Amino acid sequence: MHKIIDWNELWKVIYMSSPERVEKGRDPAAHWDRRAAAYQRVTRDERAATEQELGILDIRPEETVLDMGAGTGRLAVPIARTAAHVTALDPSEGMLAVLRERMASAGRTNYSTVTMRWEDAVIGRDVEPHDVVIAAFSIGFYDLAAALEKLDAAARRAVYLFWHAGEWRGPGEMALYRAVFGEEAAAGKGYPDYIYPVNILHDAGIYPNVRIYHAAWDAVYDSPKEAARAWAAMHNPEMEDLSVVRDHFARVLREDEAGKFVERTIRPTAAVWWEKEGR
Repeated sequence: MHKIIDWNELWKVIYMSSPERVEKGRDPAAHWDRRAAAYQRVTRDERAATEQELGILDIRPEETVLDMGAGTGRLAVPIARTAAHVTALDPSEGMLAVLRERMASAGRTNYSTVTMRWEDAVIGRDVEPHDVVIAAFSIGFYDLAAALEKLDAAARRAVYLFWHAGEWRGPGEMALYRAVFGEEAAAGKGYPDYIYPVNILHDAGIYPNVRIYHAAWDAVYDSPKEAARAWAAMHNPEMEDLSVVRDHFARVLREDEAGKFVERTIRPTAAVWWEKEGR
């Protein structure tokens, strides 16, 4: 088969076009350590999207699971209810500290953590092979082909990826990015969508399953002001004037019967997975 497009090289070109992506990739620990508390705050109500992902995963009670880019444990903690053991790998010790607190609150001891960039991890030395490997919104690497190859090497039975389909964020949030960061910087937010890893895998001789679904991401706040503070802490910690962000959330949040302010975002999402041959 003739390879007309080198999808990994195209991904690299897009990656390098954003100084923010390059800086985050150079030192992801520094980036996420500063945002660990804010990340936990803005993701703590994302039960619907988490349940959708758990419903796609095939995790068996006797199996070990590696969650690459585990963050604060949105998937790792509930997976520990089923799996024999969960290894949570993340470059940010701040994120993993929150994960450990959540595991303790859930009464889970069948887990371990590895504080390391995936690019630096050596399978068999830093991380042993696991039955199932998961990467949920955590494949934003410069050399995506190498990262995917390592995910495949780390899995004995199956690999699951979750990544966005289409635009990285919806029109409303992209308008907010443009208002806060400017047109050029907003254009550099996020990463190319799922078709890139799918085609990179195809070129490597891996023909994955793909399921496109609409993920429901929820966030609940006490006020639009709290929502604005949380958003700024995640996206622009040095931001002082939050008026534009407050105005945005005042428009998009819905007040529920309890007086809480709720945001539900529906995002087209791709689940991409493959089983290892003979398993």
